[in-house]
Amino acid sequence: MNSIVPARQTFARHGTIRIRLIISALALICCVVFRAGAAGFTLEESDRQLTILEAGKPVLTYNFGRVEPPAGVDVERYWRSSSIHPLYGLDGEIMTDDFPEDHYHHRGVFWTWPETMVGERKIDVWTIVGAHQLFQRWLKKEASPDRVEVGVENGWFFDGDPKPRVLETIFFTAHPAQDTFRALDFHLKFTNVCEENVTFEGAKDKGYGGFSFRPNADNKPFSFLTAKGIVPEDALSFETPWASISWERKDGAGTSGIAMMQHPSNPGFPHPGWIFRHYGFLGVCWPHEQTHVLKPGESFELKYRLLVQHNLDGEHALSDLFKQYMDESKKH
Repeated sequence: MNSIVPARQTFARHGTIRIRLIISALALICCVVFRAGAAGFTLEESDRQLTILEAGKPVLTYNFGRVEPPAGVDVERYWRSSSIHPLYGLDGEIMTDDFPEDHYHHRGVFWTWPETMVGERKIDVWTIVGAHQLFQRWLKKEASPDRVEVGVENGWFFDGDPKPRVLETIFFTAHPAQDTFRALDFHLKFTNVCEENVTFEGAKDKGYGGFSFRPNADNKPFSFLTAKGIVPEDALSFETPWASISWERKDGAGTSGIAMMQHPSNPGFPHPGWIFRHYGFLGVCWPHEQTHVLKPGESFELKYRLLVQHNLDGEHALSDLFKQYMDESKKH
């Protein structure tokens, strides 16, 4: 008996030690998982905005509800929804503008066309006259340590008419910030859901329309860079697969900006409808001055990568990142 008791005590003691070690290991794993989640992406939602945060710092705000204009601007005409503002830089600075005095209808990162016709009637969600983009439903809202994926469906409505003419499905993905950039991927789809043809076109002799970026005017002057080099003057048509707009930081911390990259599946890739305006506008404007007609039930899709950049100037660096985007696109 006496020889057995110490053995049992030894077994119990070793078993207790093993259990404590297992508990400690599990606690450590839980701690690591918790910290990874805390350092990853999260979402904050109000009654009209969805904000993406990484490690508690804002990345962008998507406005799915009604955004009222500031004092002195015509409320009935210029209220809007379905755009991204603010878009934040890697250091938390606001990179976009909304309701700029020279073009009240410009709004952060947005996707509309100056000349869109439903049959013979103009549906103007570009300058916001008698029509609006309105939220319909969420398609996806998922945050994880390594990405956020958001999907939303919006309708294009004539004011006072409950029937949508166009449905847009917008998916965007935010990737983790790197040392000099953050990648944001966009997948835009537009479907004719009415009984008449819908025609998309840019403004006559200017283009515009499509995937657009309005920078914060406080950041002037702006510099434009393309795969063909610097563009020192305004351009209303330019052929390049990617383009960037950048500026010198007022705090002396170098340069910030964004770059837009066309996906190879886009119609006419690389489409030549770029717009560079030094007052503050960058757009990859498909179909530019051409017309694109959607018959009832038809749709088209556009994909872009937007790079939020800090001290990433130089054609070589952006060309390498564009090649990376092309390589990734072949896998999906």
